[in-house]
Amino acid sequence: MSDKGNKGHRQRLRDRFANGEESFSSEEALLELLLTYAIPQKDVQPLAKRLLAEFGCLSSLLETPMETLSKFDGIKENSAVLLKLVDWIRQEHGAKRPARESLRPAIQATLFESISPKKTEQMAAVKEAPRREKVVPRRGTEMFSNAVLKEAIQSLPSLPDTESLDEIRSFLRAKLHFSAEQTRQRYASYITRRMFPNGYADSPLRSFAKAFPDAQELRDVCFYRFLQSEPLEVEIIEGLILPNLGTGRLSRELIRRRLAEKFPEARSIVDCGKAIVDALTAASIAKADRTKISFAYRDIPVASFAFVLYSEFPEQGMYDIRKLEGNRMIRAMLWNPDRLLHSLYELRNRGLISKVSEIDNIRQFTTRYTLAEVVEQIVSGGKKA
Repeated sequence: MSDKGNKGHRQRLRDRFANGEESFSSEEALLELLLTYAIPQKDVQPLAKRLLAEFGCLSSLLETPMETLSKFDGIKENSAVLLKLVDWIRQEHGAKRPARESLRPAIQATLFESISPKKTEQMAAVKEAPRREKVVPRRGTEMFSNAVLKEAIQSLPSLPDTESLDEIRSFLRAKLHFSAEQTRQRYASYITRRMFPNGYADSPLRSFAKAFPDAQELRDVCFYRFLQSEPLEVEIIEGLILPNLGTGRLSRELIRRRLAEKFPEARSIVDCGKAIVDALTAASIAKADRTKISFAYRDIPVASFAFVLYSEFPEQGMYDIRKLEGNRMIRAMLWNPDRLLHSLYELRNRGLISKVSEIDNIRQFTTRYTLAEVVEQIVSGGKKA
């Protein structure tokens, strides 16, 4: 691209962002604009594409350590500093935090060398509560190239007892089986973002994982968290898998075609299609071979059903069962809809919900706990009920 054309393209990027154009909402466009401020007189769109293909998403890229970023072809010190500066700003100022969580000496000392040693010592002496990170929800229009759900399911039962995602990521980087440090870093970010979408390692999932290692209950709950974080997986289940439950089979090629229709300019259709299938097989939702996947409605484990129910209906109260039957996430779990009412009665019998009733020909169920409380009941075997 000529200098004149390059300048014009960069100005159009700035104008599209300033005008709030919908077409500028993609991660690639945002990253491309960001890179223009660190890399002058060069077309940075190919670099933005390569970075997102390598790190999976913008959040994972921003979370990558500076030394890892600097090793990436095309990223020099200016670009690495800019990316980490944006990450630091979004973490520190992107959400309102209690005053006790406002000091982060490690990051501040790294980015701002002007902090005095005395000040750093004072800051280090402050005992902080675990930092809860700002969550940037992913949109249904975003692709992903790696599921890493199998690794998440295997790792969760042995996670350290902490809410800190920094500590969880550090643990995963040390434990994941991949030989390349950059791969472990990237996959650790995938796992924490998907399994802990609220920005901290919540105790209900950690406790549940320790109680159900190597069990379908844990696979179900991890798949549910995956669906929360990757809306594209839900779209594929709704658009292709549920309509084909009669035959119980779906060609992998049909998934790739649907992705190609939705993302006509994407170059990672094959990788995304494979990641979608990998998530289904890792959770034992479906079986797959080289050309097709096979699936059917499934039994409903009581423990994972309770976890998902209280996640989808977090406020204690009375709910119309039709809201449960029509719930997108419940449907995407491929649980047998004819068994939902039976499963509600089973929850009631175990004291995990208050009651199931029928008022004016409308069936309703009443919840009694928070998610944390119901997981405690499940883990303790109902002894505290």
